[in-house]
Amino acid sequence: MQHLPSHNGHGHPPQGEGEWQESAWNCCKPFDMCLIGCCVPCYLIGKTSERIRDPTMQSFNAINNDFLISLGISCVTGCGWIWTMMKRKEIRERYGIKGSDFNDCCMSYWCGCCSVIQHEKEVMRRTGGAVTQGYTAAPAMDAKPQH
Repeated sequence: MQHLPSHNGHGHPPQGEGEWQESAWNCCKPFDMCLIGCCVPCYLIGKTSERIRDPTMQSFNAINNDFLISLGISCVTGCGWIWTMMKRKEIRERYGIKGSDFNDCCMSYWCGCCSVIQHEKEVMRRTGGAVTQGYTAAPAMDAKPQH
């Protein structure tokens, strides 16, 4: 008898092998994501949350609820890592990734920037978005003479 994965409370079966497919320690690539994750982590948290809701990102709004909650918690209490920890747990549960609340807490507190970058890259990978490795030159233009 074949074992089918159970649903994880979000209406989606867990995916993957139970491990993070993106390393938290590979947070410097692509550089633009690294810069955003370090300077404006609330933006990346909002973007990742939106990607979970709509992988096509057609309805993406940079200033969404998750952005505002993250920004508010960070500005008012200085404890933005708490929202990062909660989003990390949500991602783990959605995709059936092994881990614990303790690990989520430590990662979010000590390495918050790396954590939000890992979240975005992981969700991109699992929803079919491309994780780019930086700048890629555009293809050369080919001008044809007109008659």
